[in-house]
Amino acid sequence: MKIKRLFSIISVMTFSLFCVMLCGAKAVDKNPQVVPPIETPAAQAEADKEVHKPYQDTWCVTFQLVWNEFMDKVMGGKRVEFEGGNPPIADELNKRLYTKDILSEKSYFIAQGKATKSLKKHIEKSIKKKFNEKSDILGNIVWNDKTYLFYAMLKKDFTFLTPFDRLDCSKFNNSDDSYKFFGITKHSKKKLKENVKVLFYTDENEYAVKLLTKENEEVILYRTDKEDTLENHYADVLNKADEDKLGNKDELKVPDLNVDKLISYSELCNKKIKGTNIVITQALQTIKFKMDNKGGSLKSEAAIAVMKTALNPDSDKPKYFYFDKPFVLFLLEKGKEVPYYAMTVKDTEYLVKSEN
Repeated sequence: MKIKRLFSIISVMTFSLFCVMLCGAKAVDKNPQVVPPIETPAAQAEADKEVHKPYQDTWCVTFQLVWNEFMDKVMGGKRVEFEGGNPPIADELNKRLYTKDILSEKSYFIAQGKATKSLKKHIEKSIKKKFNEKSDILGNIVWNDKTYLFYAMLKKDFTFLTPFDRLDCSKFNNSDDSYKFFGITKHSKKKLKENVKVLFYTDENEYAVKLLTKENEEVILYRTDKEDTLENHYADVLNKADEDKLGNKDELKVPDLNVDKLISYSELCNKKIKGTNIVITQALQTIKFKMDNKGGSLKSEAAIAVMKTALNPDSDKPKYFYFDKPFVLFLLEKGKEVPYYAMTVKDTEYLVKSEN
């Protein structure tokens, strides 16, 4: 089994190998606002540890694709370096470990340009024509001609060589509820075993199989109790893989899957890029993956919006610090990092009227 081919398998499925990519999946408002937290650096560091969990659960190559386009178009192929240092995800993305070369051209669409309504229409028309799909992400983009947008969609459908048998619903990992499963039992037709290649079987708690499809996509399933990165899990499969047939008495049991995520990479946003006056204003990704006894589908979109910030004003030009419009006030003790009082002044409710 060639490594390059296996990389393409993982890239187009959500069984993948990239641990840092999903740093902090969050629901995204259609009109996102940046609200800085009131936290000490130590508290923020702890929060970052929570956000950047070492063992993430799903990944798709689409966000890497738009990052690559951003690097080529804006950075001239150079690494993206943020003022104040890079979050871990930026360093991983800068490695460009994955490119569109791992995909067939019929499976992805990439676009870029000023974030105008005409670009939006172009994307919508193109993905409708190529994939017969509508976008799940464009409604979250702030459209204006001062922003430059990088966009990508990946679409894959696959069907197993023969539909697997439907199994009885059962619990998953001692769950309270029961869930749908499919697979092969001792009563299944022998033809179903042609769907499966055994990669290895260490013991009753560690094993891996590969499910074959009519479209030559491959689904690798790895059962393990080890906590590790997706990258290291995949390396384990590569090291142990020795393809074999499913035995006459062997059985297979796989749960139906349904992934639907909207991810905001907020740690990449609103930070100035070194040597430029550019900031990333939005960094979003959607992942929709389904699999049942007949096959599955993957649809993923990603978008990065960038904007130029205002240049430093002429130092001789007067600055008017007028707080005659909504503003925020904080009070804190000298030498302390956390305010003990904060308020927002939006209107005249808290203002004092003139006596004249």
